[in-house]
Amino acid sequence: MEEMVDWRGNQVNPKRHGGVRATLFLYLLVVVRSSVNAANTNLVGFFRSTHNMTIARSVILSTNFGGATWILSIVGSFVADSYVGRFKAIFFFGPFEVLGYGLLAVQVHHSSLHPPQCNIKQNNANCESLQGWKTLLLYLGLFMVAIGEGFMRPSTPAFGSDQFDTNDPPQMKQKIRFFDFAAFATCFGATFGLVLLVWVQSFKGWNLGLGVCALFMLSGLLLGAFGSPFYRYRLPCGSPLTRILQVIVVAFKKRKIHVVPEKGVEDPELSDLSTDTNDGETLSHTKDLRFLDKASIYTGDTSAWSYCSISQVEETKSFLKMLPILFSSVLCYFPFALFFTLTAPVAATMNTHLRGVRIAPASLYAVSVIIQWIILVLYNRVITPLVARCTSSKYSNVTSHLVRAGVGFVFAMLATIVAALVERKRRMATDPKTLSFLWMLPQFILIGLMEVTSFVGLMEFFSNQLPERIRSLGSSMVFCIVGLSVWLDGAIVAVVSRVTKIGGDGIGWLDGRTFDTTRLDLFYGMLSVLEFVALLNFSFWARKYLQGQRSQ
Repeated sequence: MEEMVDWRGNQVNPKRHGGVRATLFLYLLVVVRSSVNAANTNLVGFFRSTHNMTIARSVILSTNFGGATWILSIVGSFVADSYVGRFKAIFFFGPFEVLGYGLLAVQVHHSSLHPPQCNIKQNNANCESLQGWKTLLLYLGLFMVAIGEGFMRPSTPAFGSDQFDTNDPPQMKQKIRFFDFAAFATCFGATFGLVLLVWVQSFKGWNLGLGVCALFMLSGLLLGAFGSPFYRYRLPCGSPLTRILQVIVVAFKKRKIHVVPEKGVEDPELSDLSTDTNDGETLSHTKDLRFLDKASIYTGDTSAWSYCSISQVEETKSFLKMLPILFSSVLCYFPFALFFTLTAPVAATMNTHLRGVRIAPASLYAVSVIIQWIILVLYNRVITPLVARCTSSKYSNVTSHLVRAGVGFVFAMLATIVAALVERKRRMATDPKTLSFLWMLPQFILIGLMEVTSFVGLMEFFSNQLPERIRSLGSSMVFCIVGLSVWLDGAIVAVVSRVTKIGGDGIGWLDGRTFDTTRLDLFYGMLSVLEFVALLNFSFWARKYLQGQRSQ
């Protein structure tokens, strides 16, 4: 509470500032954000229908945008913790997203700012694609959206967490409820966006759809800003990444110092020269990654960039030991973004009527969102307490989190197999319009199961295993996994499109403007093989990590 102030910079009054009342404004912002973000799953359709892009270029641009948003979330978290605070990260950078959607809507509305309309559903259509300064205008709008969302994504839940005092047991329970209600608000907003906003974009025009997204974000930010007098504001106190970087830099600076016995390492923690002992848990020295131990050699200077305590060194070791899990998870997340970019456009080539009502194919993602919410409720209320009763091992939590992530990756592999079989059936059909788009439903369900198990499992794993002072890095590490995988998805599409052109008729698996000329069945089959190899790789590193934990 000493790090908290009110909106005027004065000491907070617990009866007036923070608590459940303050989070009500944030729930509204969460609903709006999630609804707009869910509508972004329809971007491939936007690039193809409005800017006449090929399938490969649309997918690459969509994955680049998604990857940039996730990576900027890490940047946003660092800037908020170290410099501007979480409130300013939300309400200063959030308007960039409004301006970005507004710019995209203006570009679509004025015919001079985008290529002339063309029927991209015809294989032989000679459509003019987006070029020159018009492309820069599109990129600028997308970049502004990515900046706004990237800074708001990590700051919004963290700012909501700041409204509760973790030293007060009743408020600690309210904080847990906040995350439960925030998850519900996210699912509700995503379902709303996938049903209503996607329908407006698909059937009423992209200029109106993007304009509604801009107005939604503006209203969400205004509603959130109305709660300013009731919020608690945490003062910027530095990022955990700085502590890790200090250890690496100091160890590098002292790399030529030779210390043979461990007793030759003098630790100012023992002589009260370090402040870490009063700032959280004290970690014992371990024999792993011993090259970092040189950062704790006392040479007479105890400044942050010249000396690091043993606890700080051990924090860095813990972080580095988890990097194999992080990078192996990146490979397992490959199908994630590709499903959200390819499935809806393919479903649009099928019969999209349900009981006489025309449904936007991207609305199928709502099924995935609803499944995620149901499983989250069951997991928190039923599965977790049951596992806690049945297991008493010191490492049971670590194992269960990694197993949960692994199960999610199995669902991802099954989703790619099902997608390959469904696409094969669609290609063999005389007329794809005779097939219902509900054939896509099983892969939506599987990818929803994958996200709720792997994403939450990894989040819990990193949050549980990281030491107290750097525990807030847990969410950033998961953001990094998703961001890198989404970016690599674009690279995979580019490589596959180029390599599969070699030989034959010179047409790649993802070439052309229509899905009649693609070989998505082969592409999904290749993803299945990659996902199987990635799953084996993840299992190897997870097993090695658990063995290392048990040997300590």
